[in-house]
Amino acid sequence: MTGPQPPGVVRIDVGPVQPHEWDAAARAYTAALPHDPVSGAELRRRDEEQRGWGHHAGVLVARQGEEVVGTASYFQNPGAYHPGRFTLELGVAPAWQGQGVGRALWAALEARLRGLGAESARILARDEHPVAPGFLTRRGWVGDKRYFFSVLDVATFDGARYVGLAERLAAQGVRLHSLTALRAANEPDLEARLHTLMSDVRQDVPRAEPATPLSQAVFQEAVLGDPGLLPDGYLVAEHGGTFIGQTTLFRSEASPDLLTGLTGVTRAWRGRGVATLLKLEAIRVAQALGAPLIRTDNASDNAPMLAINDRLGFMREGGATTSYLYRF
Repeated sequence: MTGPQPPGVVRIDVGPVQPHEWDAAARAYTAALPHDPVSGAELRRRDEEQRGWGHHAGVLVARQGEEVVGTASYFQNPGAYHPGRFTLELGVAPAWQGQGVGRALWAALEARLRGLGAESARILARDEHPVAPGFLTRRGWVGDKRYFFSVLDVATFDGARYVGLAERLAAQGVRLHSLTALRAANEPDLEARLHTLMSDVRQDVPRAEPATPLSQAVFQEAVLGDPGLLPDGYLVAEHGGTFIGQTTLFRSEASPDLLTGLTGVTRAWRGRGVATLLKLEAIRVAQALGAPLIRTDNASDNAPMLAINDRLGFMREGGATTSYLYRF
């Protein structure tokens, strides 16, 4: 498959990723979007998971000769599932940006999605990127949701202002447990209870598309079964035997930084310091692991979580990131 090439631009061929190209595809994507690192094994595993769930998914690569110079993925979000809606990821190696690679990848993606009867697609782009926002808007994409990506310097974190928080919540009966400790204690019905907790707290997270139930099977495979999940960094707050909050840490093979998964607290316990306590313990885990940074992202209208992260010292990485919608 070959995308259209303007005069004077080198020939770019686009087609499905081949078995020997997964690492090269991941390197091109990570070079283009270093805040979202991925290894070849992780990229392949995600694609295989989607297909295993019966979803449409695929990874395309752009080649100049034998060199992989760009990567594009399409898949259906299991946590906001709709048969006609797709999520896209597209990255062009920095040295090849502005040379028709993105144009060729999008032409191939659009043809593939139209063939699948797509209703709409979403993609994220940094507002300060010199090419991406204009590239998308010229092709009919409309930005309608904004996010902030933030990082915490683990080594310089100062938690002095939070001394006493753990004791105050402990006096109310709140305890924190890691997934490692819960497994060691043979906590009854653990996976089902964790699934119930995540299903509860994720309902109120601001998002570009409405949340849909996350099945137990998808939870077990995509969360508990993720090789990048850190069991010591999967933290649960408990009160009287009931799980009331969680946060999760992951690590990609492509980066030493830690990535934050879902942090959330049940409605009855919000605003009482539980989320802050969970994130403080996650920072302690990151320090013990020697991680340089913790990365997280939040919708711009998720004021409570943004406020917690700001107080903890997370710094916005560049400007906002916009979610763009394309209707077929």
